[in-house]
Amino acid sequence: MQDIGFDIISDLNLSSNDSFNWKNKATSLYCIVAGNVSADLNTVLQVLAHLTTLYQGVFYVPGVLEYQTGENIITRNEEIMAICTRIPKVVLLHQQVITVDGIAIVGVNGWSDAGGVDSVDEMVRTAARYEDQRYLRSTIEKLQRHLDVKKVIVVSSAVPKEDLYFGEEPVIVYDQIPLCNVLAADTEHKIKHWVFGTYDKLVDTEINGIQYLNNPPSRKSPYWAKRLTVSI
Repeated sequence: MQDIGFDIISDLNLSSNDSFNWKNKATSLYCIVAGNVSADLNTVLQVLAHLTTLYQGVFYVPGVLEYQTGENIITRNEEIMAICTRIPKVVLLHQQVITVDGIAIVGVNGWSDAGGVDSVDEMVRTAARYEDQRYLRSTIEKLQRHLDVKKVIVVSSAVPKEDLYFGEEPVIVYDQIPLCNVLAADTEHKIKHWVFGTYDKLVDTEINGIQYLNNPPSRKSPYWAKRLTVSI
């Protein structure tokens, strides 16, 4: 049995004038970025490029924040893909799965309205949310049949279930189909960890055998990586 470590970063919410320095903060070989880096794509580029100087692999899911300044979802997807292909060691978890030593990492934005992106039409956001759920369920179903995949980490910018707001969920999320419904496809129980963003309070809890965790910055204390250790 071996342990594989992943550092978790979420919800940096940087402006174009903010600086970001992660030097001497890495605790693992790999990093998972669960969305909401910045609405400014040049800042996203700088953050991801900086992280690749510290990690062997950076696995990134865009959050709703990244779409605030986009012309539309499709165009912004293309722009984000172009950024990620420019940076070696960055994997954009959009319609793509990465496998590390028997651990599959699958990610989606999730498009929670709790993220508050007024620049994207509500009907378009809803369609994108359903598409992410369809993709996530389909991918989880396929991973059940992969003998080389022993465990699966799900990454979403959206909060996967209402329980994780601990009674503070925004009213706007009530009518949304929870992302966690896709767990019905995990027939072999390979999903043991779900990394998410959007919620601004630190969460690390286990529900029905799955560890749910995020790592938003706090204004009250220095920001450090949160390490997820997966045993294979």
